[in-house]
Amino acid sequence: MTQPEVKPRPVLMIPLRRCGSHALRLRLNKNPDFYAPYPLHIVDFMPLLELYGDLSNDNNYFQLTVDVIGLQAGLMVKWPEISLDPVEIFENIKEEPRSIHRIVWEMLFEAGRTKNASVVMDKSLDSVYYADDLLKIFPEMKFLNVVRDPRAQIASMNKAIIHDFDTMLNTESWIDSCNKANEIMVQHPAKVLTIRFEDFVVNETETIQTICDFFSIEFTDNMLDIKHSLEAKSISTRSALWSSNNSSPIPANVDNFNYLLLTYFLYSLRLSSPYKKLKSAVSVFPLVAKALP
Repeated sequence: MTQPEVKPRPVLMIPLRRCGSHALRLRLNKNPDFYAPYPLHIVDFMPLLELYGDLSNDNNYFQLTVDVIGLQAGLMVKWPEISLDPVEIFENIKEEPRSIHRIVWEMLFEAGRTKNASVVMDKSLDSVYYADDLLKIFPEMKFLNVVRDPRAQIASMNKAIIHDFDTMLNTESWIDSCNKANEIMVQHPAKVLTIRFEDFVVNETETIQTICDFFSIEFTDNMLDIKHSLEAKSISTRSALWSSNNSSPIPANVDNFNYLLLTYFLYSLRLSSPYKKLKSAVSVFPLVAKALP
C-alpha cells in the first residue's frame, strides 16, 4: 500500500508588511529544511472569490485552482524550479473541505516537497486575518510574529504602493493587524514566536537561531551569508524598497524613517482618536510604548 506523502509543517508570518520580512525569509531560505517562496498575498484576490460561486461544484473549484496557480505564475518574483499542475493540485485536495486557503497551501506544500523542505512558510503577512480559518484546516500551524517600531514601519508603508500613501490610514492598518496578532498570541501562545526587527538588526545570529529552534530545524552559518544568495541578489534589484536585502542588516534602518513622522505623525495623532488606539495597541510591546509620548 502506498504511503501518503508527508506534508511539510506550515508556518504563517504575521502581521503586516514592511517589517523586515523579506530579510528574514531570504536568510531562512538558505536552510535546506525550510522553504518560503515569494508570497501570493492572497488577501488581494479575496474580493474576487464570490465570483466563483459554490465551491462544492467541481467545475467552480477547479477554475479557482487554475486561477490561483495563475496568480503565482504572474508574480513579479517567480517561484524558481517550481511547476504546479492544476489537475494534480485539484485531485490532491478535492475530497477535503474546500476553500481558497486549502488551494494556496497545497501549492506551498507541493513547492516544499519539490525543495525537500520539512517546513514551509507563507510570508503573506496580511493572512493574519484568516488565522482562525487556517487553524481549522491545519491545527499544527505555527506563526512567526515580526514586530517593528510603528513609527518606522508606518513611514515605510507610506512609501510602498501596496499600502495607502497616508499616515493615518496606515496607522489604522497597523493597529488592526497587531490587535489580530495579539488575539492569536493569547489564544495559542505555544504556536507563536514574536521577534523584533530591531533585535534582528542588532543581533542577526541570535534572532535566526531563535527562529530555527522554534521551527525545529538546525541553524547553519551559511544562513547569514546573504551576499551569496542568488535570490537576495535578484530581489534587491526589483524595488528601491528591497535594495538592502542582499546585505547585512543596516543599523540605520532601525530609525531611518522617523524623521518623516517627527512632526506629522506624533503631533497629529495627539489630536485624534487613533492616537489613543495606537497607545493601547502597542501596550503589548513595552519597548515600543515607551517610545511614544
